[in-house]
Amino acid sequence: RLLIRCPWELKSYVSFISFMIQLGTILKVADKTGMVLVQCIKVLGYSKKKVAFIGDMVLVSVKWINPRRFAFLKERKQKRYAVGTMHRALLIRSKVNFRRLSGFFIKFNENAVVIVNRRGAPYSRRISGPLLQEFCVLRPWVGCVARNVI
Repeated sequence: RLLIRCPWELKSYVSFISFMIQLGTILKVADKTGMVLVQCIKVLGYSKKKVAFIGDMVLVSVKWINPRRFAFLKERKQKRYAVGTMHRALLIRSKVNFRRLSGFFIKFNENAVVIVNRRGAPYSRRISGPLLQEFCVLRPWVGCVARNVI
């Protein structure tokens, strides 16, 4: 069982994070919900899909929360985002090389997700960190809450 008490303990698990998102991968949360680290439980899609790329929806479980940010949330939202709860998330950054039509490859340093509802709209009003321009075209409701678009 994976026990992470604080984010700097993630460094020992970085070697286990594969380049593609699959069952058990630790992901960072890039929105203002108060969650810091989540673990992938399932890649949503057709039944045989086992690997997720940028733009795919995954089912995640909360592993670590930020107590300072979490204290500002209302009580009903604190119950919703507590440790151990399951959520749908949209993969926005990945360590996999992403090839643009112009031929350039883009690679991020971390695997990051945004917590979304069933329709794919984010719960939070702000996304931290960069977001791909192609991703904003595919899902404009996610692109409109991001500040940095590459």
